[in-house]
Amino acid sequence: MSQEFTGLRPDLQAWMLLQRTRALLFRCEDRAVGKFGLTAEQYSVLGAVKLLDDPVRPTDVARVLNHQVSIVSNIVDRMVSAGLLERVRDLPDRRAVRLIITAKGENAFKPANSAASNLVEEIFSALSQEETDTSIRLLGVIRDRAHRHLSSGE
Repeated sequence: MSQEFTGLRPDLQAWMLLQRTRALLFRCEDRAVGKFGLTAEQYSVLGAVKLLDDPVRPTDVARVLNHQVSIVSNIVDRMVSAGLLERVRDLPDRRAVRLIITAKGENAFKPANSAASNLVEEIFSALSQEETDTSIRLLGVIRDRAHRHLSSGE
């Protein structure tokens, strides 16, 4: 563990390490997908659109990415301007907007997804399968506790 965290309570050490690790992983992902003309945020939005069943609304993407709708809307605005996504009015409810990946978005996402997958494999190769399984379990516990914290309004 980094020397800069010594002297802190173990929970604060873990918190700081999680925060820094998240930032580093985001930068790694940004570099990996950047080679294909995407930012990590754009890659995440495209991945969420592909993951969800049609019709995909910006609110659905925000829920999957655990972002505020306004943040996702800003990212989507830039992606529409860049030709990566299209906004289409929903036929049953003309007020609703759904998101569709353009050919340009697909052409960027496919190789970026492969690069991101290789990145994940490279980073997690430092762990055994048992360590990976333990990490998944522990991070799930922390995530669930954070959700409960937000839900309770603490």
